[in-house]
Order: sequence, then C-alpha cells, then structure tokens
Amino acid sequence: MVPTNQVIWLRSFIALWVVECKLFIRQPAAAFFTFIFPVLIFLLFGSIFGEAPMWSRPDVRYIDYYAPALMSAYIGQAGLTSLINFLTEYRLIGILKRYIISPFSLGFYLCVHIAMQVFIFIISAAILFIIAENVFDLHFRGHWAIVLLVGMICITCFFALGFLVSGLSKSLRDVRALGQFLFLVMFFISGATFPRQMFPDWLQVLSLGSPLTHVVSTFSGVWLGDPISQYINSLLFLIIVTILSYLIAIRIFKWEV
Repeated sequence: MVPTNQVIWLRSFIALWVVECKLFIRQPAAAFFTFIFPVLIFLLFGSIFGEAPMWSRPDVRYIDYYAPALMSAYIGQAGLTSLINFLTEYRLIGILKRYIISPFSLGFYLCVHIAMQVFIFIISAAILFIIAENVFDLHFRGHWAIVLLVGMICITCFFALGFLVSGLSKSLRDVRALGQFLFLVMFFISGATFPRQMFPDWLQVLSLGSPLTHVVSTFSGVWLGDPISQYINSLLFLIIVTILSYLIAIRIFKWEV
C-alpha cells in the first residue's frame, strides 16, 4: 500500500521533530538556560518577594504571579534567542540550505519547531511548578486546558517573530544581537520582572506595544483564574502579530548565508 501525502507529511514531521529534540538535548547551554536557570531565578525572587502581596491584587501573593510570568518570559526567550541561535547555526553549517530542495515549506519547519518548543515548555513549566509547589506552596487557580491554549498562542506568536527577525539582516552576528536586544527590552517592560503597575504612566503605555507584555498579562491572568474573555484584545493582538510576522518572514527568510 502506497503511503498517502498525509502519511508522508506526518512521518516527516515526527522524524524531524525527534531530530530537533535530540539536537536541543545535546546542547548543554540551551538545556541549562531552559530547565535550570529559570528555577534559580524563581528561587531567588521567591525568597525575596514570595509572600508579599501583589501591587494591584492584594489577594494574590507575588510568588503566585511570578511563576507564570517567568514561564511567559521563557516563551519570549525561546522565540527571540533560542530559535534565532538555532537558525543561525543551521544556516552556517548548511543545514537550512538543504531544506530549499525539500518539498516542505517554511511553515512546515516552523510547525516542527513550535511542536518541539511546546513539548520542552511543558517539561520546563512542570519542573518549575513542582519546585514552586513544594517550596512555596504555589497556588494555581486557572484551568489547565485554557492555560495550555493560551500558551500555544503565545509560543506561536514568538516563533513567528523569531523567524521574522532571522530574515531581517544578512549578518548572522547582527541577527543574534537583534534578537537578544529585543528580548531584553521586552522582558524588562513586560511585567515579568516587576508588575507594570509600578511603572510610570508613559512606560505602561509604551509597554503595550510589546507582544511579551500581552503574553505575560494573559498567561498570568488565566493562570490566576481570570476568565479568558478578559484578555480577548491581547489574544487578538498576538494573533495579528503572528500572522503579519509569518507573512513577512516567508518573503524575506534566508535559507543560506
């Protein structure tokens, strides 16, 4: 029996996904900053501010907000630094050039990376949740299905942004620097470090233009039990950014140096 196109697509997807997971595990630095570094940061901030009430929600402990906020920051880091570093390395050693002659598109490759990062994100989030639950008695008030759905939307958005940034410059060094710069700026104004309510008014308004701000507010909100309808505008913003980034990326993305 000859395999159908759908079966071939699925087999290729799974095979490439397995390869990408193996390549990720074989990079100690990537594994450290994905699984260990967030835990260390969480323990540091949790020890300092853990039991303090939130600035804008006195009924919520800072640690209960910071856990999902840190997970949100990981989503941004995965798209704007990890993904860009992977693509840069693949471009340098000629792996991406081979994809040009394959029957699969950039969208296929993007879906594989999203699936890999979703898997890694779930593992990283589970490790952080287990440690937070045992050390700080973390309170989870949301619904797992809604939290995962929002996480999928956020990851897709930042991976589309990562592919877009990867195609903006011919210099591979500049691409890496640009991705790291964008992530750091978004990270510090998103509310993932300190609640945005502590910012001056002008910075609060400016931060609304950052996708990571909407990721942090939405993911943390549904984690704390807020209805998803409260964040429809933020989700629409992320979906629009995803679509625009992908449409631009497929036109400017470079498969080789």
